[in-house]
Amino acid sequence: MRGRIDLDKKWKEALRKTKIIRARYGKLNTFKKTVLPYVVVSRSAVSKKTTVIREGKVGVSRATVHRPDGAPIFSGFDFYSTTRYKDDTIKTFLLVRGVKLPSLRYSNYPVDLKTTEKDVQTVIKEYQELFLRKEDIETGLIIGIPDVWQFSLLIYIAYLIAKSVDSDLKNLLDELGEDF
Repeated sequence: MRGRIDLDKKWKEALRKTKIIRARYGKLNTFKKTVLPYVVVSRSAVSKKTTVIREGKVGVSRATVHRPDGAPIFSGFDFYSTTRYKDDTIKTFLLVRGVKLPSLRYSNYPVDLKTTEKDVQTVIKEYQELFLRKEDIETGLIIGIPDVWQFSLLIYIAYLIAKSVDSDLKNLLDELGEDF
């Protein structure tokens, strides 16, 4: 069984080393669920010659019950398997560091986990070419940290939330219409 890791050290590493190579083109939906396909590529924590590729989707949607600001709901991120900390501990950790995600529901659906002997940059280039051929403008491509890759994924989601703020405000004001 893996021991607990130093969350503060790993968070700072994720902030330094996470690179958003390619973000989703569109913004998040204001009033309904947005599905965010992603590929997180990282060097293996076990073997320096191996690259780990995680493909999945994160659903970002409004919580069905109003929750206080900064009280997101996480599911499917499986923080416990990599950190030995429960989701509530991770939420508290992020809050104490000033990381405030909107009180939405964040559901991670891992699709594929694979390894390759190719280096990270080669894998990134191959995915960029694949997305270009497929005309895929939805899938995010992220270089993450190997052992707590979920932090890199949360940084990507926070980036997309920040990118969507202006359209969210406009949509909310439009919904209020003449009452505002």
